[in-house]
Amino acid sequence: MRKIEKKQVGWYEIGCEQLQTRIMVVDTTYYDLLEVSVDATDAEIKKAYKKKAMQHHPDKNPDNPEAHETFQKIGQAYETLSSPNDRATYDSHGPDGPPRGGMGGGGADMDDIFEQMFGGFGMGGGFEFDMGFDPSSHSSRGRRKPTKGRDTTVPYDISLEDAYKGKKVVMNIERDRICTGCKGSGARPGVQPRDCGNCEGKGIVFTDRHIAPGLLGKVKSPCPSCNGEGKKIRDKEKCKKCKGLKVTKEKKRIEFMIEPGTEDGERIALRGEGDEEPEVPAGDIIFLIRYKIHPSFKPQPNSIGGLSILISIRLSEALIGFSRILFIHLDGRGIKIESKKGERIIKQNSIYIIKNEGMPIRGTNKKGDIFIKFDLEFPTLDWAKSQKNDNDGLIELPGKKPDLKIEGEIVKRELSLNPIN
Repeated sequence: MRKIEKKQVGWYEIGCEQLQTRIMVVDTTYYDLLEVSVDATDAEIKKAYKKKAMQHHPDKNPDNPEAHETFQKIGQAYETLSSPNDRATYDSHGPDGPPRGGMGGGGADMDDIFEQMFGGFGMGGGFEFDMGFDPSSHSSRGRRKPTKGRDTTVPYDISLEDAYKGKKVVMNIERDRICTGCKGSGARPGVQPRDCGNCEGKGIVFTDRHIAPGLLGKVKSPCPSCNGEGKKIRDKEKCKKCKGLKVTKEKKRIEFMIEPGTEDGERIALRGEGDEEPEVPAGDIIFLIRYKIHPSFKPQPNSIGGLSILISIRLSEALIGFSRILFIHLDGRGIKIESKKGERIIKQNSIYIIKNEGMPIRGTNKKGDIFIKFDLEFPTLDWAKSQKNDNDGLIELPGKKPDLKIEGEIVKRELSLNPIN
């Protein structure tokens, strides 16, 4: 097959006949990442990648936890769009590729056929065409070497107290490191891995696959005998230390800081501390921060650094005020609030704010706010029965709740004059 023109509408020539097929770009995410049009040339894609990669490189954005992820996405976009075959597959099927399990229903779609045939196809009784696929245009092996090792994401649960005050984390990890005995070759000293006889050192094999009724295609896949490496080592020639695996397990003590104000879902990356593999820089270990459930506080939605807490007060306190320690903060301080008589009447489920007492806000010297939701505690039936009928209708409500007993500092804070709901 010879491609005559590559645009959103392309022409393909098969034998002496011409067949027109429309290439619809079903997903533009990769083009949008590089900020190029869907009909951009290879040179334009390469230029855009260099610009975006420099802009979002993690080393240039040390304070941006999302820089590494963005950089990886840009690399994936370039790797796909810089390869004609991969780009055609992406244009037709998006990032997930063609559907598995063959094509059912009423006939074969030509775009699907072109994507699944790499070495040639036959129609009917062995009538074949060479599509001119050259394995050397990709690599001498079946699998491309990634530009960076696989990242390891580790969920790490922390308390709200740790997120508020910060915490130094020290732990032992186990990771893959290049075997020092064979320096990553997997072979004993003096032994050179041999070309795999099954794939002749190419790392790829072509297998027949029925693409549609009466249509047979050859599909490229990693060689199962050498796992796509193109090289094999006999068992007796394997490195004694790593058993031919090329890597060994290493234990290491690592340290990192959870800064005050670290948010739920934030990622902390330790660059180069992940698993190694031969000829590929080590990946990162990424700790995914997750908040534990707190018995009193919750993060306040749609509020930077906001915290919410439910406080129970008695009916008398809601009507005529109070002055007491309402709660103990995440750093151990007692927060004392005074609601003066005649200043406000607190209604059930009303929400008031204490300014600048929430979570620390990263990059500033400020904190979020605390949102206090009040739950009114009404007198009990026993209290009602205890009231006398000969006191001219006067009743005495239960007094204020007792102060909380704490060992830490007690600070007085102001409650907003009016509720927010």
